[in-house]
Amino acid sequence: MVENSELARQTRHYLAVRERLARPGDAAGRSARIKELEGQLADLASDNEAKGRRIARLEADLADAGARLLAQARILLGGRDTGASNEDGGDRAPIEEIVAAVLEDFPGVSWDDIISVRRERRLVKPRHACMRAVYERRRDLSLAGIGRIFHRDHTTVLAVVNDGGAGSGTAS
Repeated sequence: MVENSELARQTRHYLAVRERLARPGDAAGRSARIKELEGQLADLASDNEAKGRRIARLEADLADAGARLLAQARILLGGRDTGASNEDGGDRAPIEEIVAAVLEDFPGVSWDDIISVRRERRLVKPRHACMRAVYERRRDLSLAGIGRIFHRDHTTVLAVVNDGGAGSGTAS
């Protein structure tokens, strides 16, 4: 008897589950809920993308500001030492003067453009020319120091001075 009542209970349970799964109104409710969740997911993805773009802009602005601060500190420090002689043969001219002299050949390009993190084609050649000129005239500065001024890695400066018209840097 106990076995029959257990079998009857399992059968009733099976039929109830089957009815819930096969109910047509439930499938429509599920698809509506799925569409609602997909809409929420799309909204969250677009919000996330917008926030990512905002973060990238803020990081670029922060990098520009940091590079300007470093460059201004170098200019101020370089301005104090203009009369001093350098044992490496450099003239210790302020970075600002060196860059200004180079930028005369590149109208429309400013100091802010040179130290920015932008990679526009019109800025690459003047930026490299400025790096090369600073490297040649300020031998007291390391590649890393020049890289910090221009907000670039020291390997970028090394590639510029090795690749450019200035040769490998052996000439003064």
